[in-house]
Amino acid sequence: MSRLHFCLSSLLVLAFSLDAKGDEDSFPPLKGKEPPQNFEELWAGYDPSREPLEVQVVHEWKNEGITTRMLTYSVGTFKGTCSQMGAYYSFPDGASGKVPGILQMHGGGQRASREMAEAAAGNGYACISINWGGKAMADQKAHDPGTDWGALDATQTGHNSHYSSLQPDAKTLDSVVSPRNNNWFLIVVSARRALTFLQQQPEVDRDRLGVRGHSMGGKLTVMVAGADSRVKAAFPSCGGTAPAPEKIRNCPGSSTRPINKELLYHTTISDLVAIKRITCPILYAGPHNDFNGNLDNLYENWKEMPGKDIHFTISPHLNHRHLKESLFAGPHFFDVHLKGQGHFPATPDLEVRIKTENGIPLALLKPDRPDEVVKVDFYYSVDPHALTRFWRTAPSTKSGDIWTAECAVTSVDMPLFVMANVHYPLESKIIGTPWAREAPGNFIVSSWGLTFEAIELQTAGLKATDTVDRVIEAEFDDRNETWQDWYQLERYNHHHRTAITRKIKDPKFRGPDGAHLAIEVRDPEGGELAVTFTLNGWNTYSGVKKGEYYATKPIAKSGDWQTIAFLLRDLVPMDQKTPKGINSWRYMTELGIKAHVRVRQPDGSSKTVGGSPWNKTRQLRNLRWVGGEYPSSFLLPGRALSDEEFQKIFHDEIDKSVEQEKRDTEETEDTK
Repeated sequence: MSRLHFCLSSLLVLAFSLDAKGDEDSFPPLKGKEPPQNFEELWAGYDPSREPLEVQVVHEWKNEGITTRMLTYSVGTFKGTCSQMGAYYSFPDGASGKVPGILQMHGGGQRASREMAEAAAGNGYACISINWGGKAMADQKAHDPGTDWGALDATQTGHNSHYSSLQPDAKTLDSVVSPRNNNWFLIVVSARRALTFLQQQPEVDRDRLGVRGHSMGGKLTVMVAGADSRVKAAFPSCGGTAPAPEKIRNCPGSSTRPINKELLYHTTISDLVAIKRITCPILYAGPHNDFNGNLDNLYENWKEMPGKDIHFTISPHLNHRHLKESLFAGPHFFDVHLKGQGHFPATPDLEVRIKTENGIPLALLKPDRPDEVVKVDFYYSVDPHALTRFWRTAPSTKSGDIWTAECAVTSVDMPLFVMANVHYPLESKIIGTPWAREAPGNFIVSSWGLTFEAIELQTAGLKATDTVDRVIEAEFDDRNETWQDWYQLERYNHHHRTAITRKIKDPKFRGPDGAHLAIEVRDPEGGELAVTFTLNGWNTYSGVKKGEYYATKPIAKSGDWQTIAFLLRDLVPMDQKTPKGINSWRYMTELGIKAHVRVRQPDGSSKTVGGSPWNKTRQLRNLRWVGGEYPSSFLLPGRALSDEEFQKIFHDEIDKSVEQEKRDTEETEDTK
């Protein structure tokens, strides 16, 4: 059956509009007119409810009080041809009244998620997860209809160039340079149509709609919230921070993405123009070191948001993923703003005094509902590079309703970055996805981030009171779910457990020249200890090749502590591009401890090259540098990336993220 037939003769039409105008294009041809020049012109006259949705249900499932449908709906007619979107739609059966609706949007390289739609339904929402990327959905059979962009293409696989381009080609709407040629615009159209779908469902309260998305879906969440007033709450994840403003681009050593050179892009498509129009309550979830959602950009650009109900939940040290305490903050946020249940704390007030009697910066935090606070964590850094920055934890004290922490620095020639996390008890019973099913006991609410340039610190009389420290980690507390200065992957899988820190990039903890790395291990089962190093991650430093290394050493089967040492000459390149024979630790940006090391082969497969199961009996302590001499200066300003460098690393990071998320989905908890 043809695509056009599906659009015009659906097997099951759930909703339609009597105002449809036949086969007219959803956006009138320009016919010599100037293309839209700003955000208002781009969306002027567009009514996402005008055309019939032509919904077709392809499959339906009922399980444990939830109905799920795999379906398609019409995005619109473009160049005389219908475009249709595949989706999952889930809702709770037998609800006592109408329920709020949620639009969920996947990230780059991914597809619509039945699991996320069903988890939302389990929490009392109707949820549509749209398949904008066009990959076959998990339940889609060979001849099932799905996403088909028709005469256009907004996918990564067929038209990836047009997430940044407005240029015309055979797959664009307009034949001249136009924002309507951009993929982001077309996907936002499809998302606004999904909001119309939700409004037209009999079980949905049309006035209580939320939107959420991860990565590219996070950027889309921000764009939809800015374009469509029907959105009453938004939860973007790892995307939607907008391009770096000039003050960040001009900061030496910052990790800014090369900016799009088309001015028209910035007045019509950039997420910054959407940010400037968002008034609904919004919660941003992002980790400290996200490659897609730059934290510095977030804090600077979101100052432009006119809404007053702005929140953050930031996971320490992670890249493109979250702690459960941040992940589950989102459903709780929706419960508050779409169901009217409970309270979501206001963004805590953070102040940093850089002019103090002892010359040490003092951070002060006043959180909302202080009597409910479980704990407060202060984080600060002197590193301008947001992607490889290590965030130190500053010990805090409480006096009344105020928490304070000193932020001692090793140099006043570097900027200072400060933010804080407040943990509150999570009392709501929230259902998660299969890969994160159980809700944590707490959730995180984060402060705005504050930045002080070096000249500000010097003018205030700040002193470099901190000193270098050879001890990277004295104690590893395995009783805790996380290590304070590390991030962990597959924590409960002793075959794949990984712990990584950027601590060795910090001037305080960087390795002296000629030193070796030592760690004490006790393991009655013995085995092999594997470590990994990242050299010059994200091409942070000029004139230094980037690379990945590993080293392994045997662990004696003993109940006694033993010292294991790693020298520079022990490091083995993990690929052909990594330089051999390095002679300094100073450009290392990450250190990892792993159960097993796997390296990617030239044919794309992976191979285990060392390590052994990280069993519960294994204990670690006293990770430190031994010997060597410190260089005269630790001030390594770094450099900006070219567009070609950035795009290559960026897409490599997307691939890594998709691969890790696939492993998260497949992982079963190992309790042995």
